[in-house]
Amino acid sequence: MNFLSDFELELLCHAIDLPGECRSHVRCFHQSHGFEALLPQARPLLKALLIPAAWDDALARLKALIGDDPRGMKVLTFMLVCCGETWDSYQSLGISDDIYIETLKCFTRFINEHLESYGTFGFDRDFWTMRQLSARLFRLGTLEFELTEDRGQKAVHVHIPSDADLSPQARHRSYDTARDFIARLFPAYEGVPFLCTSWLLSPALKECLPESSRILSFQSEYKVTEVFPDHDQFLTWVYKRPDIPLADLPESTTLQRNLKKYLLAGGRIGEAAGVLDLHL
Repeated sequence: MNFLSDFELELLCHAIDLPGECRSHVRCFHQSHGFEALLPQARPLLKALLIPAAWDDALARLKALIGDDPRGMKVLTFMLVCCGETWDSYQSLGISDDIYIETLKCFTRFINEHLESYGTFGFDRDFWTMRQLSARLFRLGTLEFELTEDRGQKAVHVHIPSDADLSPQARHRSYDTARDFIARLFPAYEGVPFLCTSWLLSPALKECLPESSRILSFQSEYKVTEVFPDHDQFLTWVYKRPDIPLADLPESTTLQRNLKKYLLAGGRIGEAAGVLDLHL
């Protein structure tokens, strides 16, 4: 398995704009005796992180092996050194360096989101980043696209990063780029449905947002197939953390104010699943 060297790890951290404080933690742990001591046992678990069916079990065993890691910097280090294997996958497929870096900037985005939510740098999205490591999820323009297969049914799942530009021009470029990318590099996925599960597809948003909203414009291009009114993931994305009492939810943006008013009146946002249909 190809692990990044000290020099390669430093280059990657710089390329993805990892915050200096986190970069120092990663560098120190990577060069420590503790990392070297754990590596022989961690190696098979890290290899398993690249196999979708083994993701959950491998991550649980890796975290148990690592032990105390309150800010997630140790598991972050192990995941970043695995990017040597990710790089090899990109090279074998002929995927550009730009897409590699833009995709792996998810680590920095997640760390910065943790800072915004809790006031400290931390990495708590290890349950998600195996998708990027295993070259199953790619940042292609403003959106992310994940190649999935469930009981023999292939699909492309659309994910919306927190920094996504949801203007029609940006997202349509992203869809077009993804279709071309998939047709060239993953022909088995050409023509499969583009699916999305997100709070952005919640039908309740029509009662909270103006018709000119980019969120409503985004969801108008999806045919909703299922609604999950009790899901509360939207709290993290809109209000930065899910543990704030309704009455204390911030009102810094129009979106926050509108949703808070709706929630206090007894409404539920939840989320919905849908299939992309630009002909709607």
